[in-house]
Amino acid sequence: MVTAMTVTTTRVAAGQGTRERLLDAAIERLAQTGPDATFETIARDAGLTKGALYHHFGSKQGLVEAVYKEAVRRHAERVVTASSDGSGRERLRGLIGATARLYGSGTPFYRLLLRLHVEAGASRPHLAPIARRVQRRQRDYMTALVAAGQADGSIRSDVDAAAVGDTVNAALQGLLVQQLEPVAAQRRATEAFARLMDTLL
Repeated sequence: MVTAMTVTTTRVAAGQGTRERLLDAAIERLAQTGPDATFETIARDAGLTKGALYHHFGSKQGLVEAVYKEAVRRHAERVVTASSDGSGRERLRGLIGATARLYGSGTPFYRLLLRLHVEAGASRPHLAPIARRVQRRQRDYMTALVAAGQADGSIRSDVDAAAVGDTVNAALQGLLVQQLEPVAAQRRATEAFARLMDTLL
């Protein structure tokens, strides 16, 4: 028997599926051509109408915001997975290593993430609140890894966990921009930072 609740649930699921298709298409298109890609092109890539984009995101600005949030979420999911096992120190090193590898991958996805980070502080100020929330969450997560390492004895207890978290976060943002350098220079920068952290911790 089909109930009103079943119909509503089905519609919500279908709507969510459409939104995800549009986001996937937008991320791929914006990664290739930049955030100025047209609604028509993105809708065509997804096999949907331009109206579907307006329905789910309201405007081009709304779409770019959603793409930025989703790109950050996907990156965070990857690095959190890479830093989920071991001592606090091992988890912190896992986070740094995974972040450096991903940022240095040279893929369109990470070039898009770099561009949106930069534009949040310049030409797209409406992205700035998102960037600030992301930075705060990242600093908190890294600080928590340091505190976990201090609790399990893998990180010295006389360092300020929050200061280390802030430093690691700032360095990783630098590694994001380091995409602009040749791969060898990226690798040297990552290795130098890893050695510095080993000395500090």
